[in-house]
Amino acid sequence: MRGLSETLLDRIDEERARAPFASLSDFTRRTLAPTDALEALATAGAFGCFGESRRSALWSAGALRDARPDRLPDLVTGTDAPPLPGMTEVEETAADLWALGLSPGRHPTEFVRERLRSEGVATAYELRELEHRSVVSVAGVVTHRQQPSTAKGVIFLNLEDETGMVNVICTPDVWRRFRKVARVAPALRIRGMLERHQGVINLLAQRITALPLTVADLLRSRDFH
Repeated sequence: MRGLSETLLDRIDEERARAPFASLSDFTRRTLAPTDALEALATAGAFGCFGESRRSALWSAGALRDARPDRLPDLVTGTDAPPLPGMTEVEETAADLWALGLSPGRHPTEFVRERLRSEGVATAYELRELEHRSVVSVAGVVTHRQQPSTAKGVIFLNLEDETGMVNVICTPDVWRRFRKVARVAPALRIRGMLERHQGVINLLAQRITALPLTVADLLRSRDFH
């Protein structure tokens, strides 16, 4: 999870084994979790066991930086959040992706699948049934962008939708043409030629556009080499 070191995770396990955490303040005092770790845990909904919504826990996280063992408990001010609206399902998916890199609930492409299907966009799973050298459109969240030093300028993208992964190959010419969007957009729609080789399916990109998602601003690619 974002912001959680191995040392902190070990300390959380040790303290939980010693005694259950009574509250978010108790968790903070005993684990010495820094603010960024508290915010990541709050965003992921980890403090729901204390009756804290994600938004209220995020509100409290900043104030709890002062909740430490050398200070008296329950004296930290500003931890009580005002009434806040709950997150929508889309917002919770975005929060999970930001904090965890995945969503245990719904994948963001599920929210736009009906529109994508009406526009002829195939899922990763459906590519298995299409013929070699078919021209097809796919869409998904970018999980990796890679440019191996031995690839002579070829860029490899991985797109993820709710059914699986799509390997995308971008030639230098295609990358230069669509680089502005392809390099930074967290989710993409790509049209290209389907290639099958020894059981491996790739999409040779011809056109790349951004895929508008409600959660797009919170999505980030995990790697770029």
